[in-house]
Amino acid sequence: MFSKSSGRADLEAGLFFTGFGVLTAALSLQYPLGTIAMMGPGMFPFMLGTILAILGLVMLLSGLSGMGEESRSLPLVPTLLISLSILAFAVLLVRVGLAAAIVAQVFIALWASEHFSWKRAVALSLGLLAFCYVVFVYFLGISVPLLAV
Repeated sequence: MFSKSSGRADLEAGLFFTGFGVLTAALSLQYPLGTIAMMGPGMFPFMLGTILAILGLVMLLSGLSGMGEESRSLPLVPTLLISLSILAFAVLLVRVGLAAAIVAQVFIALWASEHFSWKRAVALSLGLLAFCYVVFVYFLGISVPLLAV
């Protein structure tokens, strides 16, 4: 499950991500950034580039300090289930509504966990549904059907 790493991979990946993030942020400055309230076309790529550069610096420092001596391999089944849950939400939202799409996404995503619990899945589905309804439908006024019929 664990593989030895000299930290060189973290160092190289950190350099790449930092460089790419800085380049993205710099190129996005060619577009108007706007403000947080009225974002311009350059704001989103600038933020993504900045976040990528920061994450790259963390990886770079991890590689330099030798903190990344052991790394885990990515578990395939949970990764596929999480991806499937996102795809299921995207496909089901328009066809069956927000409620069913959220329930499907939560159940598929929690199925990836070793500690699946029906009570937890139902509670998380209801909480997430209430949160999404309040934020997207009530506050933002986005027309998303709760149940498509």
